[in-house]
Amino acid sequence: MGAIAIVFGPFVVALAVVAPISALVTAVGVATAGASATFIQFWFRVQAKRSHFRRRQTSSRIATFAEALSSCSWAGAGGLAAASTWLAAIPGLIALAVVTGAWIISPAKSSPRSAPRSFVGRARSLAS
Repeated sequence: MGAIAIVFGPFVVALAVVAPISALVTAVGVATAGASATFIQFWFRVQAKRSHFRRRQTSSRIATFAEALSSCSWAGAGGLAAASTWLAAIPGLIALAVVTGAWIISPAKSSPRSAPRSFVGRARSLAS
């Protein structure tokens, strides 16, 4: 979130001089878009094999499209909310639907993660 604050901070500060309420709405919109993009990337994170070293940091296409669509929807909702119009609810609901849909189809939700074993348990399994 620090990088997002560095990029959008000057714009929000400049907007705060002119319209403080709009600046607050803009800051909330930026934070919401950044948080939803981060959550989507965490939900679609999977462990890669060592043989796929060069492609280990690539994201799935679904995660990329969901992140882009939710970020654009949050940007639209934030812009319309800063303009004080009730139409901000439409892209806001679209963004919530995209984030909820990404959470429902994410591999992190569909596959239960086993509890990490202790060091003693690993040592016993390696010794056998």
